Amino acid sequence: MQFTKDSLIIYNLDKRIDAKAYRVKDNGINIGTNQVLVLQFVNPNRLRAEKDRSNGSKDIVRLKPTETKLTSVEIKKTAYYFSNDDKKRSFKFNKPNEGSEKIFKLEKIDSTYFLSQYKNNKRGKSAPIESITPKKLVVNISAEKSMVLLGKDSDGNMAKTNTAFTSIGDMPIAEAILGKWYYKRIEGRPPLSNCTKKTFFHFKEDLSLETKPYAENFSNGNCIAGSPINGTYEIISDDKIKVTQNNKTEIWKIQSLTKTKLVVERDGRALTLTKE
Repeated sequence: MQFTKDSLIIYNLDKRIDAKAYRVKDNGINIGTNQVLVLQFVNPNRLRAEKDRSNGSKDIVRLKPTETKLTSVEIKKTAYYFSNDDKKRSFKFNKPNEGSEKIFKLEKIDSTYFLSQYKNNKRGKSAPIESITPKKLVVNISAEKSMVLLGKDSDGNMAKTNTAFTSIGDMPIAEAILGKWYYKRIEGRPPLSNCTKKTFFHFKEDLSLETKPYAENFSNGNCIAGSPINGTYEIISDDKIKVTQNNKTEIWKIQSLTKTKLVVERDGRALTLTKE
């Protein structure tokens, strides 16, 4: 959908199929002379479509440029696979898919790449691509969800990265959890000291996890940094993280996650972490 000064133009990806008059009213947009469709602003980058006499709604998001440093030629050379495919069958753009008649094509509108599925030279589904690297390709399959496709290197080895599909707002869990998360509160314990709050978990893109503990020396009040603890992590579902450190594996249950606050159930207690 593209808004011009006086018309809403509707496309099937790159093919124009319709145009309608529209007018902005209050916090919404009325489409068509009979007001058959009303779009309400959820935020500056999202509209919610509600048809008359219907309780159904659908969110429409503003297209954003795909984040990538690769050229289209480089992207097409990389083999990707769907992480939820048990057989890990891979594909390259514009080439027949392994064990299927479907072909995935890389298409582009302005600065946004699209992953499009074709069969018998007919386009089926298309979805905008959020970001592309040789290791992963993130596709926006809906206004609320992203899907991660993993890349293979030149030797055919599969890349390792987070594969959770659920997103926090418009951000995938795999991306939202990255960075250093500092102690804020532990359920059932007194307020943490400023020294203890320096303790952090560092979730890295390569699925490694570093824990840096801090504790007070009660004899002199000094804040002492402990030795870093290295390990790994894996997002195994929408609300669970598998953490392995010191040859011990734990399942952390995600109670809530935003861009700056993470609450997990660990050792039977809720641990609140914040990102600076």
